[in-house]
Amino acid sequence: MPGKHVHFVDVPSTPPSSTFTSSTLSSSPGPATPPQMYYSLPSTKANAYAPPHYAPGGISLHPILARQLGNATPLAWDMTEAAESARPRLPSPSHHLTNAMVCEPATYPALPSLVITCEHLPWAITVVPTPHALWAAPYVTVGDVLHTLYRTLRLGVTEYELDALEPATRDRIHRAYVSRYRRIAHPRDRETEKAKYVKRVDYLCDRTSFLGLSPVPNGNPAKGLAPGMVWALHVAKH
Repeated sequence: MPGKHVHFVDVPSTPPSSTFTSSTLSSSPGPATPPQMYYSLPSTKANAYAPPHYAPGGISLHPILARQLGNATPLAWDMTEAAESARPRLPSPSHHLTNAMVCEPATYPALPSLVITCEHLPWAITVVPTPHALWAAPYVTVGDVLHTLYRTLRLGVTEYELDALEPATRDRIHRAYVSRYRRIAHPRDRETEKAKYVKRVDYLCDRTSFLGLSPVPNGNPAKGLAPGMVWALHVAKH
């Protein structure tokens, strides 16, 4: 299913509004009910997925987001780069994210919100529908998950948050920040990024490759989050 490639614009280091270029804006509120998924849930005989593992509380995750068994990844994405750079590795006519892919529900049944945690990040990430995006819907879509991860990891870190860390951890994060901005080729862009200082993505250090999400079995009862509503982000060295 060919389609226009998705474009996620960069966002400032302060909490942003959901803003895109004109090519990705949509005035329509999105479909009222989830569309049929472009990818069918794969079987364990065909590949490394184990669907029951991704169905806490009867909720399954979209295959393009789900952590696979072993080291295979459903989505090749260095999370220091924009989400549009992600490349699907599931059987697909396109090697790029398309409108059709990002408009699909992130879960089945579709959810109005979900929470992502990561052992390397001190923050939980809440994903809700993104108003006015091309993937806008009254439930969380694949686009919502990728956009929210990208946007949240681009947020700046306060001096208070850095001071709360152990010195060795703080040094590793600072080295990741320096390495990240030095990779930018254009001198002006490199200096602009340097001035923004440490971002949340730097907490991942060199573990910036997206490996997918897996369920947190019990959810988070203290927050009233049932199984199937909380997912763990897995990362690997890039």
